[in-house]
Amino acid sequence: MSETNKNSWDGLLKNYLKAEHLSGDEETFACVDVTVIAEDMDLVLEVKEQKAIFTLNVTNKVFLKNAGIEAPKDAIGKKITLKKVRVMNPTTHKEVDGLRISKVE
Repeated sequence: MSETNKNSWDGLLKNYLKAEHLSGDEETFACVDVTVIAEDMDLVLEVKEQKAIFTLNVTNKVFLKNAGIEAPKDAIGKKITLKKVRVMNPTTHKEVDGLRISKVE
């Protein structure tokens, strides 16, 4: 894995999962990796050989914990189903499409 630094773009350009990337209102992904830095948590999700990063908000972290995921690393290997929901953008104060975890298997 490349080390990120200010001399290279390696590791800095990432494919973040957004609501518009889902093929329908709900889609299931395989969790292939987890990154935790301070209080931030990202899942690396894969579907159809495509990987994307899904950054978890507090609501989605709580859902994982309540779904029986004992520690963040335990999400690796699980099937994570995401659904589109309407959420308030804190900057623009307008409703936008967002993603919520709806099932963990």
